[in-house]
Amino acid sequence: MRWILPAVGLALFSVSLYGQQRPFRTDDAELLDTGQVRASIGVEFLQAQRLSLPGLKGDLTRLGVTSIHVGVGEYAEFQISGVMQDVFTVSSRTEQPPIPARFDGNTTTDFGDLVLGTKLKLAGEKGARPAIAFKFAVQLPNASQDSGLGTDQTAFFSSLLFKKSLWRAQLLADLGIAILDSPVLQGTQTDPFTYGLAAIVPVHRSINLVAEVSGRQGPPRRVGNENKSQTRLGLQFRAGGVRWDLAALAGLMPYDPKSGIIVGATYEFQAFQRD
Repeated sequence: MRWILPAVGLALFSVSLYGQQRPFRTDDAELLDTGQVRASIGVEFLQAQRLSLPGLKGDLTRLGVTSIHVGVGEYAEFQISGVMQDVFTVSSRTEQPPIPARFDGNTTTDFGDLVLGTKLKLAGEKGARPAIAFKFAVQLPNASQDSGLGTDQTAFFSSLLFKKSLWRAQLLADLGIAILDSPVLQGTQTDPFTYGLAAIVPVHRSINLVAEVSGRQGPPRRVGNENKSQTRLGLQFRAGGVRWDLAALAGLMPYDPKSGIIVGATYEFQAFQRD
């Protein structure tokens, strides 16, 4: 952090437009250059979110939705992401939930789970062939069951990433699997198929329209590891040397939020040079 924070401050007026993750969940198959750092932060306001383990329904505010990506070589990129604070306001409760939460009142807070990932380049875009990368990540159980916001389980994800340019637009795709331990049945797991499809369409030299559908689909409902899917539609725009994003969210499954608003900012800088 001693070198990241000063570099961020110096880089605000020299941000590149490489990489288009926010406000997507679908990752980009292209890697950052060696020594390049991309730092993003945002806020999410999610309405009518259902939490199956504590049997809660309400509104979830996610403060400090943060990610840092670092290009560590010609063929590799390191990623770390998490949420500084989740705040859940309860509107209704189930009388006998699978795992009751332990908090007083109608508001609970906790840190979000931390995700550590690595992305490896397999092929660059050439002719009709899209750019292809492989990504694997582990999600750590930082949020606790006591708060009602966590599962106390570690999760593993792996996926193939694709990116194709079509005229001025870009298409991103993410196809993979997840390994999710059950929070209620010891020694069992769920292995859902994960997916993401996103499009970026420039409408001005500093404005992009963005759209995405992403989620996971597996066996019939497993408590704590339900199927999920959501769509996001919004804008990316440049102002003050930073790329900002604004998007609306709609949940497509019972355990997704009914709707939501996402805002955030992304900037990049050169932290170190290749030897």
